Amino acid sequence: MLSKKELGKFRDAREELHKKDEPYRRAANSDFIIYLLTLMAVAICIRTFIFEPVQCIGDSMYPTLMNGEGMFTEKLTYTVSAPQRDDIIICRYPYHTEKCVKRVIATPGDRISISDGAIYLNGEKLDESAYWDDYIEGTLEEVTVPDKCLFVVGDNRNHSTDSRSIQLGPVKEGYIQGKAVSLLF
Repeated sequence: MLSKKELGKFRDAREELHKKDEPYRRAANSDFIIYLLTLMAVAICIRTFIFEPVQCIGDSMYPTLMNGEGMFTEKLTYTVSAPQRDDIIICRYPYHTEKCVKRVIATPGDRISISDGAIYLNGEKLDESAYWDDYIEGTLEEVTVPDKCLFVVGDNRNHSTDSRSIQLGPVKEGYIQGKAVSLLF
């Protein structure tokens, strides 16, 4: 068995030989580059198809999410099942470049209206006590959520641009990026 001193000399001699061995250096560099490219490809695939970090911008989801809070967009769930009522989703609106964080309150076929400071779902007052306990300004005549669409709103009901807006309306399933999960910071 070699002593530590002899082992050290052996390693030094090996490294000297490798420095002089051009094919070995090229192979080692190629292996390293392939490793980095593989790592980058895996990271891109994870970000594109599985998880993506996103940040809540603005106060539309207060008090559930604060301005600047980070979270992950989990992208696989909605490939096998439809979004459910009360899910917090990441979506895009047509003609908008920024991602939005909103809560699903109605799914296809549901009837939604706003009157007397409350949201009504299928004719019954929606219990929103877990995330909203104030008067909702404005009204909305009863509408039925179209197929392949979701009615989404921000938890800060009076300070959110969402499906209640005539310009935006219900969000089409194709604009849903994924489900918001795991706060980061």
